[in-house]
Amino acid sequence: ASRRMRAADAASRLKVVIVGPCESGKSFITNVLAETAESASEIYRPTVGCRIQECEVEIRSAQRMAVELWDVSGDWQKYQKCWPAIKKDAVGVVLVYNPGDEKQEQEIEQWFGWFPRSMGIAPNQVMVMQSLRGDNMPKRMPLPQKLASAGVGQPITITATPDDLVSSRKHFSSFLEGVRQTVVDKQRQEEEDVMKGQGN
Repeated sequence: ASRRMRAADAASRLKVVIVGPCESGKSFITNVLAETAESASEIYRPTVGCRIQECEVEIRSAQRMAVELWDVSGDWQKYQKCWPAIKKDAVGVVLVYNPGDEKQEQEIEQWFGWFPRSMGIAPNQVMVMQSLRGDNMPKRMPLPQKLASAGVGQPITITATPDDLVSSRKHFSSFLEGVRQTVVDKQRQEEEDVMKGQGN
């Protein structure tokens, strides 16, 4: 029982990194998920390096879970050296891009390789959010090929409408539930492997 408690305890605080191209809406989405924003800012302010938002998210089991959201600058050439520290102990990745911008659609595949793939995390620990601008955009665009073939789930679309903000928080909450379960299962497995090793 104490092993189970340790695994559950370690998963009570989750670190999630939010990455994607410049001007894709990462900071806005971070603020929405942390419930510190109800509308998009009219002024674009590039993130310097990385910005950390701490919040509590209610998951399905009616528990509140502490979450660190690491909003990472899209200026990869300038801040790539910080990535090892940013990736350390992260258990989830949110990829953000504007599918109406062809360049961002190609770039998000690079971000997928730089973060989730290089970190070796499972597809269920990756969430894709499409930030849509303009009323003439379809409600959801298909995932880029590399992400779809890696088994990443369907994207969540977000515009600045109140309904979208509420729905994106709900999706994020169930995403975290899955991430937390994966972390707990992995820790339990590692502990069992250690115990088996000691039994020999």
